[in-house]
Amino acid sequence: MKPEGRIRLRRISVLSSRIIAGSAFAIAAWAKAVDPWGSVYKLNEYFMVWNLDVPHEITVTLAGTLSCVEFLIGVLLLSGSLRRTAAILLTAMMAFMLPLTAWIYIADPVADCGCFGDFLPISNGLTFLKNIILSLIAGYLLLYNRSVRGLFAMPVQWMVVAVSLAFPIYLNITGYNIQPLVDFRPYPTGSRIIDSESNDADDSILYIYERDGKRSAFPLDALPDSTWTFIDVSGNAAKSESIEVLDEFGDNILPDIIEEHRPQLLLVISDPELHFLRRSHYANRLYEYLSRYGVAMTGLIGADGETFEKWKSLTRPHFDVYPAEDTALKQLARGEAAVVYLREGRIVWKRTLQSLDARLPYGDSDASCALDSITAVDNGFYHWISAGIYILSLATIYLLSLSPKILNLFKPEKSQKKS
Repeated sequence: MKPEGRIRLRRISVLSSRIIAGSAFAIAAWAKAVDPWGSVYKLNEYFMVWNLDVPHEITVTLAGTLSCVEFLIGVLLLSGSLRRTAAILLTAMMAFMLPLTAWIYIADPVADCGCFGDFLPISNGLTFLKNIILSLIAGYLLLYNRSVRGLFAMPVQWMVVAVSLAFPIYLNITGYNIQPLVDFRPYPTGSRIIDSESNDADDSILYIYERDGKRSAFPLDALPDSTWTFIDVSGNAAKSESIEVLDEFGDNILPDIIEEHRPQLLLVISDPELHFLRRSHYANRLYEYLSRYGVAMTGLIGADGETFEKWKSLTRPHFDVYPAEDTALKQLARGEAAVVYLREGRIVWKRTLQSLDARLPYGDSDASCALDSITAVDNGFYHWISAGIYILSLATIYLLSLSPKILNLFKPEKSQKKS
């Protein structure tokens, strides 16, 4: 093959490798950044398998850092920026991820690795195959990535790094403190919280738990104790858009709880630990305020039996609360404590409890109007605005890199020779 042909072939192979690896990293990181709580839940699954007791703050930091680093690697590869650094980061990441996913594929400790979050769940086998391909690409780019130029000139590539970190950081902060800007789960804004078609098949809903390497399936009214680890949901629960709240007779009473004739605020607590005690007074005050204006308030708590009764005795809620399966509540709304506003049984918006205005329960305005004025952040609008700003920033940086005069402003001054 002639030298020109070899150069052209190498250019095509390098660009193809960048696109494949960069797209995989950018999409996976975006899915994690949009839903940081989902990444926290997945990390906790790993820590539980490894018998590690990791503080929540460290888990949140790890989840956010992982998504930002992965997104930066993906953008650097796609744009051809910091070519040597990007190849080294990719190789280092795959040196960690390939053995991890190999172990996951062999041991099968979790249902899926969580690489693409709820956006694109894939099997452990497919995840391992993906990482084998990415590892081969990483080795190739480590050798030849510097042979092909990128989109941005060197003096402005630091700007690409800056905006490519700012975007996932914004997604993480908003998704953690309020709600994910894009909702991939079964309860998006505008959907009904009760799916009447799925309620007729409750008997086929099973929850898969594992202990000592043995997996078993349990119905909702016979879930095992805390020595078992939750793995997955089978049957109609995986596709259901309704939550089961069972009474002492095993009947689903959710249709009796949801009040379609008036506005309703659901307090969703998937993990009823003692940290809610400092917000219990606020929740009670919020209930008293809403009840004066005809807005119902109901609590769904991710606990049952003695745990549920103990939580009630400690928090002393003034409103009705009911036990529900914590996994379903995590699918409904993210956060330690979240609120879901309903009208006619349809979801208007979802937020974490802490993101509500602290002055709301102490105001004198009409409660329903105050709740109606709150904007849903998880309908995709704010995500597309932020994504548009990010893409526009990259386009502006690219246009700046086309001007030699502007590039000279970012180049280090050369030392003048002494006369």
